[in-house]
This record gives sequence, structure tokens and C-alpha cells, in this order.
Amino acid sequence: MRKLIILSILSIALASCSNVGKFKEAIETLSTDWEGTTAKVTAVVDQINATQAQAKSALESMNPSEEVAATLNDDQKAKLAIIQQTVQSQMGELGTLAQKAFEFVSQWQTEGEKLTALKDGLAAGKLPGDVQATIDSLKELMGTAEQNVTNWTGMVDGAKTAIASATQSYNDLIGGAVQ
Repeated sequence: MRKLIILSILSIALASCSNVGKFKEAIETLSTDWEGTTAKVTAVVDQINATQAQAKSALESMNPSEEVAATLNDDQKAKLAIIQQTVQSQMGELGTLAQKAFEFVSQWQTEGEKLTALKDGLAAGKLPGDVQATIDSLKELMGTAEQNVTNWTGMVDGAKTAIASATQSYNDLIGGAVQ
């Protein structure tokens, strides 16, 4: 009986070691990829925030002095309103985008705890739970993150272009009114 218990313990120990070895490369690769994707997500969130600040600054600067405003005809006033509305619209879209991005970042951080548990388990020689399902889930989330980064970057670039165009239109409008 004693031999059976010792053999059982030994076989469990060997099985757990092979389990750790089996997933070592996958966890290490996942960890490296996760860090790279985290950097991309962080960079695009920073771009969203910077573009929001740019839009706010642009809108705040689109207030002509009373003297200049008095020289604008009705068509120019209408054009000014459209320009301001364009920037306000971009601010609204960027606000919605920021909300989605922050919700995703929160999910990303929560799921990152699972990766930390895998790395800690790898270091300790004992992996938690269903390792393959966790790896697959985290890989799927990384795919979503990559797709989000691409989509969000396109949206930010579009907003930057619209804001720059509106700013140029405002400068042209006011420059023409001052002359």
C-alpha cells in the first residue's frame, strides 16, 4: 500500500512537471506577444487623448473677437457655425471612442491577471486551472486588441484630418474677414 501511495505521488509529480513543460513555450510566447500588444493599445489610447485635447483647443480658438465677428456677413457666420459644429462632432466621436477604449483597457487589465497567474504558475512549477483554455482565451483577446488598434487608429487619423481641415477653414474665413 505504501508503495502504491509513493508511486501515485511520484506519477502526479511527473505529470505536473510535464504539464508545466508542455505549456512553457506557449506561455512565454503569449507573454511576449501580450506585452507588445499592450504597448500598441496604450499608444492608441494616448493618441485618442491627445486628439481630444487637440479638438478642444481648436474649438476654443474658434471664437473670433467681437470686432471680427461684427465684420462677418450671414454666409460667413453660417460657415463659422458649420466649422465649429464639425469640430464639436469630432469631439463627440472621440469621446465615444475614448469610452470604448477605456472599457476595453479595463477588460485587458483584468484578463492580464490570468496571464500573470500562468506565468506565476510556470515559475512555481504548478499551473492553475485549464491552461489551454486560458491561453486560447487570451490569444483571442489579443486578436481583438489588434483589430481595435487598427480601427481606433483609423478613427483618430480621420478625426485629426477633420480637425486640421476645420482649423484651416476657420483661419481662411477669419483671414478673409479681417482683410
